[in-house]
Amino acid sequence: MIGFSGLNYGSLFGIGNRTSYTGSIFSNLSQYTGARSGAYSKALRSYYTGTGSQNTLQRTMQKNRLNTSVYNAEKTLTEVKQEASEVVASAGKLMSGGKNALFKSEDSYDPDAACKAVGDFVNNYNDTVEALSKTDNSVVKSAGNSMNRMTGLLKNSLQKAGVTVTDDGKLSLNEEEFKKADMNTVKSLFGGTSSYAKLVSSLAQRVQSAVSAQQRVYTGSVYGRNLSYYNNLYSGYGFNGYF
Repeated sequence: MIGFSGLNYGSLFGIGNRTSYTGSIFSNLSQYTGARSGAYSKALRSYYTGTGSQNTLQRTMQKNRLNTSVYNAEKTLTEVKQEASEVVASAGKLMSGGKNALFKSEDSYDPDAACKAVGDFVNNYNDTVEALSKTDNSVVKSAGNSMNRMTGLLKNSLQKAGVTVTDDGKLSLNEEEFKKADMNTVKSLFGGTSSYAKLVSSLAQRVQSAVSAQQRVYTGSVYGRNLSYYNNLYSGYGFNGYF
């Protein structure tokens, strides 16, 4: 038998606050109607069989964890692409011609200006190596490894211009040794069309292309509907299940 829980029976006969007893009647009638319709029974079966809201929440949480994982992977690739573009830009400045050319002639050669330009290139190169270390994408890593191998092959040549390759594959510039180096030595490494800087720039562009291809995978152009929910991440739809 369904009872009227928490009801003041005197209020049924007009005793006490009118608003209170009216609310109590409707509240308990609602309980009674719900029980008769089988809603309570359905809710209990759903809870204990794991096919209801609890299971839905679990699926939502699992999906959101995957969404977050995909988002972090794509974010890291974006960082790699940005840093690689900085390498290309700084290499371009080293190889630029015209009146602002760094290696136009020995008479006009400015070791301080060249050192600053090479320093920017070194910093951008190191930032790219750091960004590549954060991604697990094998395609992008392979493109980055080509850049690292080229640096390793020219390790001894770079030392002649005061640039050393550290154990983690990054570059270290000794400004004092760099400024003492012969201009032609520096130019052959950083200013020519077949220089180390030019080769690294080309390989950095390959890294950019690899990232672009992988980003198309994450946004669904390859997997289509399998990752369609990824696009909703930026607008927060993927996390609606939590709120």
